[in-house]
Amino acid sequence: MRFPAFTSIRASLICLVLVAILPALCIMLFTGYSLRENTIQSAQSSVLRQIQTMATHHEQVVANARLMLATLARAREVQQFDPPDSQILLEEMLAANPAYVALALSDATGRIVAVSPVESFASIESEPYFVQAMQTGRFAMGHYRLLEKTRHVLMEFAQPVIDRDGTTRGVLVASFDLSYFGQIFVDFHLPEGSVFTLTDHDGLRLTRFPETEKYTWVNDLPRMVERMSGQEEEGTFLERGVDGVRRLYGFKRLNFPDTPLQGLMIRLGQPESQALSAARRAVVWNFISLALAAALALSAAWFVGEHTILRRLERLMAATDRLGTGDLSTRTGLDHADGELGQLAAAFDRMAASLEVHDHDRRRAEEECCLLNTELEERVFTRTAELARANADLQSALENLRQAQSQLVMSEKLAALGGLVAGVAHEINTPVGVALSATSTMAEKNRVLADLFARGEMKRSDLSEYLDSAREGLEMGLLNLNRASDLIRSFKMVAADQISENRRSFNVREYVGQVLLSLRPKLKKTSHTVEVVCDEDLVVESYPGAFSHILTNFIVNTLTHAYDEGQAGHIRIEIARSDGVLNLTYSDDGRGMPPDVQDKIFEPFFTTARAKGSTGLGLHIVFNTVTRTLGGTVTCCSAPGHGTTFQVRVPVGQGEA
Repeated sequence: MRFPAFTSIRASLICLVLVAILPALCIMLFTGYSLRENTIQSAQSSVLRQIQTMATHHEQVVANARLMLATLARAREVQQFDPPDSQILLEEMLAANPAYVALALSDATGRIVAVSPVESFASIESEPYFVQAMQTGRFAMGHYRLLEKTRHVLMEFAQPVIDRDGTTRGVLVASFDLSYFGQIFVDFHLPEGSVFTLTDHDGLRLTRFPETEKYTWVNDLPRMVERMSGQEEEGTFLERGVDGVRRLYGFKRLNFPDTPLQGLMIRLGQPESQALSAARRAVVWNFISLALAAALALSAAWFVGEHTILRRLERLMAATDRLGTGDLSTRTGLDHADGELGQLAAAFDRMAASLEVHDHDRRRAEEECCLLNTELEERVFTRTAELARANADLQSALENLRQAQSQLVMSEKLAALGGLVAGVAHEINTPVGVALSATSTMAEKNRVLADLFARGEMKRSDLSEYLDSAREGLEMGLLNLNRASDLIRSFKMVAADQISENRRSFNVREYVGQVLLSLRPKLKKTSHTVEVVCDEDLVVESYPGAFSHILTNFIVNTLTHAYDEGQAGHIRIEIARSDGVLNLTYSDDGRGMPPDVQDKIFEPFFTTARAKGSTGLGLHIVFNTVTRTLGGTVTCCSAPGHGTTFQVRVPVGQGEA
């Protein structure tokens, strides 16, 4: 298999160079890919460490709140529920812990005893965190809530105040503002475009830095929630944020069982363009290095090929072009000892010299061929004229043969018709003769009776005898004349159908009877029986004359070939119609035919009884009638000693009764 790219030597050299440096290129690609993967993993690890740090800060907020409130609960001012001293203590603790926006002390009924700032709390008796702290006597956390004015999200921590007797006397409350994470976010000095998001387990975005007011207390993106809700509690992924920027996100899912913080999701994202910039620079540098290495190798291959191979090849190609234009005296002019190209030049020069010699011989041979061609053309012209005359003679002979064949077929038809006429004439002769004798007798009886009447000697007995004789004679004459009429009518119909080629409707059973009646002169000379199996009401539309030809030739063929002299046989004709096709099965129980005879029975002029006057056209006429006139098929099945069966299948129309 040839590759179009390798048809040029320059391209082949370049490909060889590329193949040679391919391992190095593969190593560089693998190294670049590995560097890129390491860079991506490093960026993912960095984001994951940052989100872990943010999660740690959130966990520390909870731990610090628990520790601070537990410490305040043991303070003397709080234990004594001294409002002024407790107020001063809360203000000092709030100033020392900027992560909290409010601190409050309530009694066991939820009434505020001390609060800082003053407007932060009024009463907390119905707050869930207050109820939980009073009931359990342990640290409790409230749900996140939104301050509509500032769009800040707060969360309350509650610590019960228990005296020395173990009685819960009140609750300390600290309000934590999630905006505290904004300062931590700023302190991280993350790349521009980075975002930090807190989302609860229901998919509600609690806060986001930056653009806190715009994206706080709204539903988070479903695809973000789906990414962070898998089996892993922390990880990284690439996704497009709500602002349309694609970022590398690191997430961590906090787990504080039985608290509002259960399932809290912390997410930190850095723009993909900055997080993976080092990886992209590595890829770009690898491609630049590959391109430079490939360009250098290709330039070297081009230069070497141009000065060491292609110039000599151009001289060889120029010599080849001159040789192709017919200049057989051309030579390359290259040193034959100059390497492989020199050997190629030597072979070319030898070839050119050999072609020059062969061309001289060819020219001389062409001159001789021209002389021979002239003589051959004359011979061909003469032979063609002779063949034309012979072909004309053959065409004339073929036409004469066709005419003779047509005449023989017509003669066979006329002979069959003549035989039919002779047979019918013979059959008519008997009833007509009987009728004539009866009429002559009646005439004589009438003359005798008239003489007796004229002489006046007629007796009653003479008249009675005359009437009996007249009745008997008339009955005999009428019977034989009817018989002759039937024969004549059958002959007229069969003879007309044999000559005519008109298509008409006819009753098949009646028509077969008429054909057999016309063949009665031939059949009565034998002891054969004819059995016809056909529906009495079967009416078809076809060519009755064709069926007459077929049955007549089948029966004549049987009478001529199937039986020995004096032998009694049985002929069976079975006719039925199925799906618009008329099936005619003609069979006899005669001597049958060997296979070599059976193969030729439909050929014209083939017969095994030429000594008996057979022409060999009967079954040939049957074959042509079935296939051409009726458009059907005819087959023969026979074996020596087992009789012969002809199967005829022809399409017919639905006749009218």
